[in-house]
Amino acid sequence: MPRPSTLSDYLDGLSAARRDLFARLSEEVAAIETPEEITRLVFRAGQTDHPEYDDAEVVFWKAVDQLYLQAAVSDGDLPILFWGFHTIDLLGRRHSKGVLVTDRTVYVEGVDELDPRPFSLASLGTSEVRIDGAALRVGDAAVDLAPTERVLAVDERPAVARYVSAVIDTVRGTVAVADQRVEAPATVEELVLASRLSSDFLLPSRPKNAKGIAKLAAKWKLPASERVLVSLSSATFVGVYGIAITDAALYSRDLMEGLDRTPLDEIGAITWDAEAKGFRVTPDHLAPTLPGINDDNRDYVAALLTSLVRSAAHTG
Repeated sequence: MPRPSTLSDYLDGLSAARRDLFARLSEEVAAIETPEEITRLVFRAGQTDHPEYDDAEVVFWKAVDQLYLQAAVSDGDLPILFWGFHTIDLLGRRHSKGVLVTDRTVYVEGVDELDPRPFSLASLGTSEVRIDGAALRVGDAAVDLAPTERVLAVDERPAVARYVSAVIDTVRGTVAVADQRVEAPATVEELVLASRLSSDFLLPSRPKNAKGIAKLAAKWKLPASERVLVSLSSATFVGVYGIAITDAALYSRDLMEGLDRTPLDEIGAITWDAEAKGFRVTPDHLAPTLPGINDDNRDYVAALLTSLVRSAAHTG
């Protein structure tokens, strides 16, 4: 599924409640006083009055794409602020380096790092955002500030940590209030359609997928009393293998192996088991991987499967 190319396109794919929260967060973060000395490297969602760059919206979206969308740990995050800069590699490609704050996660990518480090916004203490020598540290991740020396003096660096901390505090506080409102959880289908791997899943509502799901149910001899809500599976000449979630349980089967079943209410967080090379559903249930799952998206798929199980349990 192609990634959205603009912030507007991305927001269009979210629910009205999420868009409302985004508007509220954007307004509150915009109201935070930004120290003049660091404004050149502050990029807010939807900002149209950047003091230095006419293409600030492009800079912001590139950061969202590179720090969040390419390796997202969850779907539907609300990107609110990017503090950072670009580096240029030997091929002339620009890379976003710095800190991206969403309503759920703080992503950090240092100058010499190839992959962003995610930190849960809910558990990240503001004291963990600090200046350490020539680096901005967030948790145990660091952004080397040497590339900013022309626009950010050494004695101005602490203002960056204070500002990013203030943004995290503001976002966290607003999200906590919003979370007190009980909203109907997303359905399995909504979660799949919003995911960046939507086309890899089979949904019964898709005419082209319905036949495949029916074949899986027949081959695996699933109970007629259970309704298949989604599957992540593949058909081969020796049978169907993969994962299926019904309104009662998660089923999985590897090639040439038997069928495993775990009731939804017995499943906690699904994780990737690197040693066993599969998804750990429970200590006794290991679900197989599939060709479309790789090093870049395994953790994402595990988190998505966990969300699908929770949604299916609510449905059931």
